[in-house]
Amino acid sequence: MNKYILPLCVFFLLIANRGQSQEEDEVLYARAGFKTGVNYSNLTGDISNPEGRVRMHLGAVIEFPIVNRFFAQLELFYSAQGAIVDIATVENKISLNYLSLPIISKYYITENISLETGPQFSLLSTAKNSATEDADNDFFDQVNSFDFSWGVGASYRLESGLFFQGRYVLGLTNINKESVTPSNDKNSVIQLSVGYLFKTKNNRRRDLE
Repeated sequence: MNKYILPLCVFFLLIANRGQSQEEDEVLYARAGFKTGVNYSNLTGDISNPEGRVRMHLGAVIEFPIVNRFFAQLELFYSAQGAIVDIATVENKISLNYLSLPIISKYYITENISLETGPQFSLLSTAKNSATEDADNDFFDQVNSFDFSWGVGASYRLESGLFFQGRYVLGLTNINKESVTPSNDKNSVIQLSVGYLFKTKNNRRRDLE
């Protein structure tokens, strides 16, 4: 975990100093909202010939300024993931459902387009295996309850607050408990989202000036 600490420290140092470089005539406000969309999820690693699954995500978003074009975006959402694996010619659907908390750094290259990256922390909610539907609790016990990943993407935001987002999230930790299985497999997710950021009271007041 030490290799993940430095990027997090840099991120929080930026937040601590967010107001120092802002121009006095540039007033920026936080905006909260929601997003939803589709996941194209898969597994990478030792697992043999997995196929992706189309699933969904839904949750809350808050965006707040750090300095000038740099923003931070905190999210909390439900993310349905997994993969399809053929075992002895039988299609086996693996479902891994998480409660995810991304901490995203955003840089607006234009007024509407931003590039983004940051860590994502996830807690396993449910885990199912279609090959062992009668023993879902046993399969849940084989999967690590915590998953750490890193996301990279871009978004396009309209002045109204409507935004469109694309992101790739790469798992950095093994989803399997080593005490149960030696296989080292990681999550891999492509996310396409649409969302809305509401204007705060201060945003609306500024529009009237």
